[in-house]
Formats: sequence, C-alpha cells, structure tokens
Amino acid sequence: MKNIILFGPPGSGKSTLVELLKERNIPFSLISMGQILRDIAKEESELGQKVRETMARGDLLDDLFITELFKKGLREVDKTNSLILDGYPRSLGQVNVVDEIFTNENLDLPVLVYIKISKEESVSRLSSRRVCSKCKENFQVSELAGSNECLKCGGEIIQRDDDKPEAIENRFELFYMQFEIIKHYFESKNRYYEIDGMISKPERVEELIKILNLKY
Repeated sequence: MKNIILFGPPGSGKSTLVELLKERNIPFSLISMGQILRDIAKEESELGQKVRETMARGDLLDDLFITELFKKGLREVDKTNSLILDGYPRSLGQVNVVDEIFTNENLDLPVLVYIKISKEESVSRLSSRRVCSKCKENFQVSELAGSNECLKCGGEIIQRDDDKPEAIENRFELFYMQFEIIKHYFESKNRYYEIDGMISKPERVEELIKILNLKY
C-alpha cells in the first residue's frame, strides 16, 4: 500500500477522510501535524502560548520546529503500515525533507493526494465547523441542531481558533502560496492524485482506498 500526503485547502475534509478510513478498518499510521500542534497549544507553557497565538492568527510556525515535530512523530508510529501525513509537508523545503527521510529509512516515497474544493465551499465549511474538545470529532453547525454537546461522546463542542473569520483568509493565502509549487513537484515525479472534495463522503473514501492500494 502507498504512503500518502493528504493535501487540501482549509476545510477540505482531510480529517473526515482519516476517520472514515478508521471506520473501514483500513490499516494505516497517521501523523497529523494539526493535532500535534493543538495538543501543544493546550499546555500552560511558553511554547503552548506561542503555538496558540500563532494558530489563532492562521500563521505558520517556524520551519525547523515543525520539522522536528514531524521527525518525532515519524519515530513513534508503526511504519509497517501505510503512512498518512496530514499537515506536513506544507512547503517545497519540507517536501524535500520528507523525501530525504523516507529514502534514508528505506520507506516508499509518498504520493500527494489533493482534495479539491473551491475557496467558497471551503470558507462555508470552516465558518460552520465545530469540533468536540474531548474526542476531536468534527461537526457542521447544522448537524448539532443548537446543541453544545458532542453527538459521539457528549463532550463540549467548541470552534477552533483557526476557523474564526480573522484567521481563515490568512490560512488561504499561506496555502495557495505554496500549493502550485508543491503540485508541480509531485506531478513531475508522477506522484500526484486528486480527489473531488464535492462528491459524497463514501465516494471520497473509496477514491482514497483505491489510491492506497495502487502498486508502486
């Protein structure tokens, strides 16, 4: 099975795809940079405060710091499964780091899977997205019907700081600034795939499973 970098604009549904894979009992190991950073942001420390403030603005954190977090995450996961990277790499420099590490560890180089949605759809999803503070399940406001309790575990429903209007536009700018460069790199290596982010969730996960099962 292939190793995959899940890529898409904010709100494209990367986390949802990962959860759907889990429900299908597909074996994989996940490194989610967003979740790693959100966990750090909860800490009552100088680092926690720095991460909280940076994420609230929709900015990117220091490249070296993020890369070290990725390396740590890679050391801790089961590399006999397919690896799914979410939130790293986000620049061509980071792509080169991933390729170098995977080569040195005799891991198959990852393919890029881009979840394609319009900016308008992305903004709509982000502004109405809520997340459980306990189990991290994502919901749309319409699904909650006014409730502030998670439909899955009963935890408190919150809005992520980086989903607030003041951060959304900045996140888009940063994403599209890097995307075309990264896309060109993976296309030139025949390691680029797209999934239509507007098809149904079951259809999206089927497309991802097909890519995972492709032979190198």
